[in-house]
Parts: sequence; structure tokens; C-alpha cells
Amino acid sequence: MGKISIVVIIGILFSAIGMVSLFLTREALTAAIWLSFGNGLILSDLRFSTKDEKGNTYVKQVPKARYYTAIFLIVFAIVLLALQIYLDTQAAGAN
Repeated sequence: MGKISIVVIIGILFSAIGMVSLFLTREALTAAIWLSFGNGLILSDLRFSTKDEKGNTYVKQVPKARYYTAIFLIVFAIVLLALQIYLDTQAAGAN
């Protein structure tokens, strides 16, 4: 695999924050936002290298299905964030 891009590192960081927030705060929606965004970043940019018939190493392209799944996860994180903001404003208005 060699080098890992900065986008993948940020995605791993966001996913780790999501797992920690799930275990510490027990807020599933907040953890789902972090995990969805982090996993979307990882899926969108993680590239694998392989060897061809001649023994040359090359980097494979990201498959379209994985790319579309990454886009879905990032959009899903944005929708969940909007839902979190809506629920927080409703709770603040009730007090």
C-alpha cells in the first residue's frame, strides 16, 4: 500500500472520534455522523497497488461502486448533521 493520503488519515481520525464518542457519550446520532463522514473519506481515496503480468507495480483505480458508496456516506453524514441540529433546536425551544 505504501503511502496513505492525507484524506485517508483524516477519515481514520474521524472514524476514531466517532467510535470514542459512541463509547463515552452513548449518543448514537453523533457517532453515526462522525463514522459516516470518516468512512466516506476512507472509501473515496483509499487506493491499493498490485502487480501486473510483467511484475510492474501499479496503483488500481477506485471502483465506481466504492466511489458512489463514499459519496452516499458523506451526503448521509450531512443529512444526519442537519437532523442533529434540528433536534437540538427543538430541545432548546422546549426548555
